[in-house]
Amino acid sequence: MSTVTECARALGEAIVASKEYQEMQITENAAMSDPAVANAMSRFLELKGKVNEIMGQPDADPDEIARYGREMDEVQQELNAMPAVDAMTASRQKFSELMNQVNRVLEFIITGEVAQGGGCSGNCGACGGCH
Repeated sequence: MSTVTECARALGEAIVASKEYQEMQITENAAMSDPAVANAMSRFLELKGKVNEIMGQPDADPDEIARYGREMDEVQQELNAMPAVDAMTASRQKFSELMNQVNRVLEFIITGEVAQGGGCSGNCGACGGCH
């Protein structure tokens, strides 16, 4: 096994052991164990499947697509109002931030440049300041 592969394995193990990953797993399991969340999720996926099925038809009815789209929006709002889903979403965001930070560090090590969000070129000469 190469050094790079060994380091990648170690990085993966560190990510899995991280507080962010562990909290994400806990909140996802809690959300999926909640019958209300599971039912709403099933309904959302069912509606999404219907929309995909209709859109695959050559004579797709735009009104039918819109109707299912509205139903999907309603179910999504219902899901977003559930505390278990809110906790899961927050923990997923924290994990995503961790992964973005890891990627920025890797990019800096490889390129010598600091990756910036929001369209920053990395050249501070014309910059009004970081956000």
